[in-house]
Amino acid sequence: MKRFLLFCLLFTISAGARVSIEFDKDRIEAGSPFEIRMIVPMQELPEQRETPRLMMRDGFVLKSLDSMDTRTADFFGHGVRIRKYVFKLVAPKKTGSFSVGPLSWKVNDKEYELADRIPVEIKKSFDDNALSIFLTPSKKTIYEGEQFSVLLSMRTYEHFEGNVSFTGTELGDDFIAHRSDLKDLKLQPVPDSRTDMETSARFAWLAPMKSGSLTIPPIQVKYTKRGAPKVVEKSHSIGGFSSTFKSISQESVDAEAHSAPISLKVLPLPATHRPIDFTGMVGNYSFEATFDKTELNIGDALTLSISIQGDGKPGTITDPKLPDFSDFRSVPPENTTTKTIRSGKVITTKTTKVFLYPKKKGTFTIPAIYYNWFNPTKKTYETTIQGPWKIQVKKGSEEIIPATSAPIAVSVQKQEIETLGQDIRFIHSLKSLSSKPHTLYKTAFFWVLLVAPLPLYMLIVSFIKRHRKHISNSALMRKSKAHKNLKQQLQKAKTAIQKKDTKAFYASIEKSLIGFLSDLTNLEFQGMTREQIQETLQSQHLPKNQIEQIQALLETCSSARFAPLSSISMEANQETLKQVEKLCFALEVLK
Repeated sequence: MKRFLLFCLLFTISAGARVSIEFDKDRIEAGSPFEIRMIVPMQELPEQRETPRLMMRDGFVLKSLDSMDTRTADFFGHGVRIRKYVFKLVAPKKTGSFSVGPLSWKVNDKEYELADRIPVEIKKSFDDNALSIFLTPSKKTIYEGEQFSVLLSMRTYEHFEGNVSFTGTELGDDFIAHRSDLKDLKLQPVPDSRTDMETSARFAWLAPMKSGSLTIPPIQVKYTKRGAPKVVEKSHSIGGFSSTFKSISQESVDAEAHSAPISLKVLPLPATHRPIDFTGMVGNYSFEATFDKTELNIGDALTLSISIQGDGKPGTITDPKLPDFSDFRSVPPENTTTKTIRSGKVITTKTTKVFLYPKKKGTFTIPAIYYNWFNPTKKTYETTIQGPWKIQVKKGSEEIIPATSAPIAVSVQKQEIETLGQDIRFIHSLKSLSSKPHTLYKTAFFWVLLVAPLPLYMLIVSFIKRHRKHISNSALMRKSKAHKNLKQQLQKAKTAIQKKDTKAFYASIEKSLIGFLSDLTNLEFQGMTREQIQETLQSQHLPKNQIEQIQALLETCSSARFAPLSSISMEANQETLKQVEKLCFALEVLK
């Protein structure tokens, strides 16, 4: 026990007593009990006195006050009898510099204030976490599809040693996320603290995929801290004599911290004034569509450039509905999507270039292109219109190619002939060659070889035309990949069944069904509400019973992912998988 001599007071007039203060331990930890002891020599103890009083503040709690008589050594090594007044307290559950007091004592009917305040330094317990981690969303009430950010805050304490690694950062399947690289996560000293450090940075930008009450799960972090002190007894022997001594040791230990889950309220998008061809984008967007020229010749390319930029779902932008380009031949468009951080938001930019080749000359009108989105700040739907455009196509100029080329005269001098003649050393006899004329052109085999390339050429040209038409139709390309994408998602669902991971199973089933519908219809069902899905399927003339099956399966997936795992059997999962496979087979009619 280490004694802290905080003060010595001499009552020279009334009491004539020297008073000192000490703590019962060197380290006082948050929320733990400790003692403050007031020590008075017995020979100087006033006869007329009352019990000392210590006032509580800053969250300290006084549990009891005891007194005891004992003996201690003075400066000369002689025993001195003393009286100890023991204040038993409980420290507040926070760290930092605090104080208790005042400490007063009534002696000879007069009140003496021994101390206005007694400073106490509260430290973190070695058994407690040396690191605290918090997630703070920029909003707790948002619209479906609206972007918001999550701030990550960390605070370290005295016994923190480092080696931080994120072990659990899954944000669930209910959000589209753009994660930060956390390069700005640097620890800085905490004001009014000599040991604590803190830091904060944006952890991710999210957009909810459905409405209702959603939860951001906690993230987990592993790190290293200094463990609690341990008394270690060691023996040492020299020349047959052994001695034993004790020492205090602290070892590094691995620890884990996690944040608290975050509850969010996600509002559905209003149905009033919603555009019929609503894109599903939520945020603040800009839309531009321009042609590089309005006059061109047949054979030239006409380029439509589309640029969409907004702060909605990170990395996701829905394409606008393009007009009919039947008077033009098109090739697959070029798409580029980029993400940048600006003004605390993820700004997604999508540029598309559509190349069109006119089939004939004339004047063509390309209808206007519309793009809409929901603005959560204004709480209204907005639409931007580009066009229409008039395109003038002229006949291309014919390139004149000369029919013949001028002959090149070559003359050989007599001397050159003589020189060449010297190089002719041998003339082989042609007697062995047949003198009969060749009649190969009169055979059927010759004419078959001659005519065969023509139908082969026609087949190749036909194949190329069909292939170009196929790849120029983005909807057809998407439909052709529908089965492949469905098979991959259903395989994930089967794997989840084998691992008995119910939540992953229903998440895969939902993605399978939504993705298959999107591929077959070339529409984006991802991010739609149940009402929007039903309206869209009805517009595709899908039978009523199939629409009801789709809605029932989606509702089952949504409910199962938040239900207790024990309430769903593996037989039910197998049955759900069979229903989805059977329904997707029936949906082939959409093709």
